[in-house]
Amino acid sequence: MTTDDMKQEGMQEETPVQPGAPETAGQAPQENTSPTGRAVDTAREQASEAADALRHGEFMREAVVDPEASSDDRLIALLSYITQILIPAVMPIIVLLSASSKQRPFQRYHAVQSLALTIVFVGLGIAVVVGTGILQIVPVIGWLIGVAMVCLTPIGYLMAVVALLYYGYQAYQGKRFSIPGLTSFLRDQGWL
Repeated sequence: MTTDDMKQEGMQEETPVQPGAPETAGQAPQENTSPTGRAVDTAREQASEAADALRHGEFMREAVVDPEASSDDRLIALLSYITQILIPAVMPIIVLLSASSKQRPFQRYHAVQSLALTIVFVGLGIAVVVGTGILQIVPVIGWLIGVAMVCLTPIGYLMAVVALLYYGYQAYQGKRFSIPGLTSFLRDQGWL
């Protein structure tokens, strides 16, 4: 059969695959075997899962009421989130350094999660400030971006406050929940 006959019948011509050649659409992807490659693949999967969850309006996942959480545990978990609004990182660090932290897994779970959430918020804030500062060099565009950041910063802070209040309320209800992307990262690191 010639190539013209194959085109008329809708058949495709087979091309030989050479070893070491890059993958094509019809081939299965090769697995990364290096530790760095596996870490990158895991981070990419977690980020896409978190983005999908937030896109679907999921603010948390796997919310399960912990029957062993006492009223004191629930109050400390609530305070671990709520205090982040005015005094970041102090309450979770106190909870984690306390002697009773190892005997109270509910408190420890929420202290680690709220501390990590605050670190993410602070990191995003620093990245926005640095990025805006760098873009201020460009004459007109820098000024426009600066004005936009001045307008958007209070909205971002309000969103962080709402998230902390919501997670604090859920913790006070005695629930253990997963924050999309963040909790799976904390579990992979062995912190939860």
